[in-house]
Amino acid sequence: MTNPSIIKLNTKKVLIILFALVAFLVGMSIWGQHMRFFGVGDIRGPWHEFLIEIMMNAFYLDAESNIPTFINALMLFVPAILLALIAAWKMSERDKYRFHWNALALVFFLLSIDEVAMLHERLIKPMRAIFGANGFFYFAWVIPGMIAVALFAVTFLMFFLHLETKFKLLFFFSLAVYISGVIGGEMISGYYAAALGQKNYTYAVVASLEESIEMFGCALIIYSLLEYIKHHLPNGLTVNPQ
Repeated sequence: MTNPSIIKLNTKKVLIILFALVAFLVGMSIWGQHMRFFGVGDIRGPWHEFLIEIMMNAFYLDAESNIPTFINALMLFVPAILLALIAAWKMSERDKYRFHWNALALVFFLLSIDEVAMLHERLIKPMRAIFGANGFFYFAWVIPGMIAVALFAVTFLMFFLHLETKFKLLFFFSLAVYISGVIGGEMISGYYAAALGQKNYTYAVVASLEESIEMFGCALIIYSLLEYIKHHLPNGLTVNPQ
């Protein structure tokens, strides 16, 4: 008979690694856009040109279908998995808020899909046409985005209040950082896009920093969920190989 394996993680090391990864992506994004708008001097052959092209496009945090997009989607998928594991445990315990955990897992799963498919960005033109949005609301998807955040807050208020104080603080801070990046950061980027356009170094830096806040927030969410699992399942997650 095979003994079950025990999975344990050092949550602080996980957070440090995720923060370092995000910081690396931000640095590469800003460096690449500096090359785009200010040049790089002499290009020493096709491999040098290839690397410059990678820097300018594959690492730009405000672009689509590149390395940061994949990593951001993966970082949103990890909370979905962790929440699904917690939900499965809560279902077995017949916990009062078991369906809330399931709903949260679904929310983050959909967010990870949206990060790749960029579905929210398809709302920009119709919402801008409806509201005539400009300035901070230039990226007009933030209008339904704010409504969605408000509905989320109302729906999960009682769930949030039932958590222990430590996890109230952890989850609130993590979500606050994430939402400030998703909504607040997008509004700041929208302001600069409306004023300066999107093809300049200033916008590129602002957009890179805005996207990084979202990713830092996601890293904090992962850390908070791992802390929750470690607190409530101190013996770790048991895997029974078949």
